[in-house]
Amino acid sequence: MDDDRYELRGRTDIDRGRRIVRGGGGLRLFAIRLLIVGLGLTLVPGSAAASDALKVTNARVSASDQIGIDLPLLLTIKNDAAEADAILRVRCPFANFSEKHTVDRGEGAPAMRAVKSIPIPENGTLELRQDGYHVMLLETRHKLVDGETFTCAVVFQKAGIKEAEVQVSRTP
Repeated sequence: MDDDRYELRGRTDIDRGRRIVRGGGGLRLFAIRLLIVGLGLTLVPGSAAASDALKVTNARVSASDQIGIDLPLLLTIKNDAAEADAILRVRCPFANFSEKHTVDRGEGAPAMRAVKSIPIPENGTLELRQDGYHVMLLETRHKLVDGETFTCAVVFQKAGIKEAEVQVSRTP
């Protein structure tokens, strides 16, 4: 019977096929998680000043008659804040996934490489282009017709979420 006993939070409980937590351990753990989430929400990246100082403009994507392809999202980001920021994520309704990329120019042909984030310089402007930093929209869900517009959400490290109106055009 001693083989069925184990030490759990300073108490000895008998294991009968499941773990038993006594003394409000589950409630205590829930309260700690709730506190962490609450602090996380108050510390969410992006203050009002950082959010107002960052502007997303000229968002565009190429028109396409195909479904399920990958297309670059190109846009311009102006950061008037005194500190740098970074793009962490992009969500668009017409693509299943997105990846942040850069183009490496080493020996041989240029090659796309996925990156964790795209840095936005302080007091500067960054243009996402096909031959530099850009966001690839993966597995488009439907055809993209010239003249259509969509709203995509761009998530920044400090400025939070910014919505960008994306224009579909034959020549991005």
